[in-house]
Amino acid sequence: MFSRIFPNSLAYRLLAMTTIWTFLALLGTGLILSTVFRTNAQRDFERLLHAHAFNLMGSFDVDDAGQVTGAPNMGDPRFETPLSGWYWSVIVADKPAKLLLHSGSISGDVTDMPPPVRKPFDDRFQRVSEVTNTMGHRIRQLEAQLLLGEGDTLFQVLVAGNTLDIEEAVSSFNRTLALFFVLFGAGTILATHFVIRIGLRPLAAATDALHDVREGHREKLDGVYPVEIQPLAGEINALIDTNRSIVDRARTQVGNLAHALKTPLAVIVNEVRGSKQDQANLIGEQAELMKSQVQTYLDRARIAAQRDVIVSRTPVLPVLTKLVRVMQRLSPDVQFEVAECDPQIAFRGEEQDLEEIFGNLMENASRFAANSVRVRVAEQPFEQTVAAGTAQQMRIEIEDDGPGLSEDERKKAVKRGIRLDESQPGSGLGLSIVRDIATEYGGDFKLEKGELGGLKAVIILPKLSVSSNATSK
Repeated sequence: MFSRIFPNSLAYRLLAMTTIWTFLALLGTGLILSTVFRTNAQRDFERLLHAHAFNLMGSFDVDDAGQVTGAPNMGDPRFETPLSGWYWSVIVADKPAKLLLHSGSISGDVTDMPPPVRKPFDDRFQRVSEVTNTMGHRIRQLEAQLLLGEGDTLFQVLVAGNTLDIEEAVSSFNRTLALFFVLFGAGTILATHFVIRIGLRPLAAATDALHDVREGHREKLDGVYPVEIQPLAGEINALIDTNRSIVDRARTQVGNLAHALKTPLAVIVNEVRGSKQDQANLIGEQAELMKSQVQTYLDRARIAAQRDVIVSRTPVLPVLTKLVRVMQRLSPDVQFEVAECDPQIAFRGEEQDLEEIFGNLMENASRFAANSVRVRVAEQPFEQTVAAGTAQQMRIEIEDDGPGLSEDERKKAVKRGIRLDESQPGSGLGLSIVRDIATEYGGDFKLEKGELGGLKAVIILPKLSVSSNATSK
């Protein structure tokens, strides 16, 4: 379920979870702070109304004639602005329609005073109510009753304020808070992104090291890793050791099997060669066929066992140079030329397989060459790669100036055991072995008409680039 919601990426999951948590935390915190601010704003609003009411009570008096005197100054310009929703008044409790004193915001017909609220006073002779004025604003009123002088006249003061001021203050606070939280959340997510990248950097280093192991640059995951990754690195190293051990055992068993089968088959072949009987000839033919098949599948098993494990790196130029010297001694009448070979190209495989390819093809070319054999090794263009997903391949061309082969003969020549020229020594297995090796490595092998006039063998094989820390086998 979790993998359906989040992509299969640790970095994305960590960032997504952090983003969700940051959003929820900031949302919850914002709601709490906004509620606290509103509560404090309402409490401060009521305190302000009480302060204005006490100020009003102390600002007027009654003279000896029973007349109300005084000029209250509340010190707030809103009480002088018509339709502001802020006003005050002084009346006689039993004569509410007659204003003895009032604020400047109440002037003649210009007033937004709502009708009085019939609500009992508390034990402090005060009452607080909230009404809607003619402008549609919510007005909070504080009324208080008091006696002045020696008379028994009960006076009543009223102070009112527009609660729109509370809403505006809360809205301004919420906007400021939202802006701050957006900036803080974006900064937190950005910082988390970099923290995750830095935190996962050891995994990238381990991946690069494992790639180097795979490509043959190093033998194990060396280096110091965090305690969370070190056990994984240890298990990978143990797996590499186990893998190598299995491959070594497989190679040993393949070699043992080869010797165990080749010797009896050789004895059988030698025994039947001296006999002229048809049955002996048949046994000889079948023994040779068995020999060929055993060798074929042993070679394929050996290559397949190597291909999917830790990669060996074999620089091409040293192998080619060595074989050219050997072939020059074996065929002194033929001139061997290395026309092109980039020193940085390395074969992604075993050295003995590369030697077998060069050896078979150069030996075959020397037998039919008139004067010269030419070898080219170059990088295969990406658009001409023969295996899907193979981005790095090299192209080997070995051609001679001999008589060459027709198109039909070239197709037959790569079949196992086929010899087009019985006058030349050999078993006819060389070209088919080259084809098998190239195929097992995901490459290709074909015969073409050469530029020198003879036969040209073209082999496509996986390649690597030789680097300073590369190792070869």
